[in-house]
Amino acid sequence: MTTKKIGRTSRFPLPARRFITIQDHPHPLAAVAFDLDSTLTRPYLDFSKLRAQLGLAEGDILDWLERLPPAEQRQARAVIEAFEQDGVEHVEWNDGAQHTLHAVQALALPVAIITRNSRASLQAVCRRLGIRVDLLVAREDAPPKPDPAALRLVADRFGIGPDRLVMVGDFRHDTQAGRAAGAWTVLLTNGREPSWPVDADIVIERLPELLAYLH
Repeated sequence: MTTKKIGRTSRFPLPARRFITIQDHPHPLAAVAFDLDSTLTRPYLDFSKLRAQLGLAEGDILDWLERLPPAEQRQARAVIEAFEQDGVEHVEWNDGAQHTLHAVQALALPVAIITRNSRASLQAVCRRLGIRVDLLVAREDAPPKPDPAALRLVADRFGIGPDRLVMVGDFRHDTQAGRAAGAWTVLLTNGREPSWPVDADIVIERLPELLAYLH
C-alpha cells in the first residue's frame, strides 16, 4: 500500500493527456479520487444502526461529534471506532471496483482515496484488499466531506487544478465536496434511487461504467 505523507505539496509525474467526457464534451483530466465505503468497497455499514447507538436521529455525525463535551466525545468516538472496525472485518470489493481501479491506474492517472473514516480503518481496509494508490486522505488529514478541503489537498499534492480532478462517490457528501472544490463529480448509485436531489456531472449504477467516460 502506498501512503504518501500529508503535508507540503508533492509533485507527481504528469500523466499522459487524458479526458473525461461530460455531456458529450471532453475535458482535461489529470487525477481521480474515490470514496471508500460503498464505492470501492461493497455496501455494508449500517449508519442507521450507528445513529441509534449514538442517540443521534439526524445531522452530520462528525460535526455532532466535534461539538460534544470531552467525556461524551471519547465515548462516542469509541462507538464510532468499533463501528468502523466491524466494517474492516467484513470488507469486500464493491462490484467491479478492483477492475475499475486497476483500469484507471493503467491510464497513468494518479489515484487518491478520500474518506470520512479514520486513518487507521482506511489503512486497514487497504491492507486487507491489497489496495495500492498514490494518496490516502482520512478525516485526520482534512476536514471531512462535504467540506472541499480534502479535494483541494489532493489537487495540491498532485500538482493540478481542481478542474482536472474527478471525485467518485456514492453519497451527496462526495458530490457536494467535489462541486465546492471545483472538481468533476460522479455519483455511484449501486443500483438504488438516491433519497436526495442529485447534483452530479455523471451518474452511474455500477463502478465499471465510469471507464466509458475516461479516455
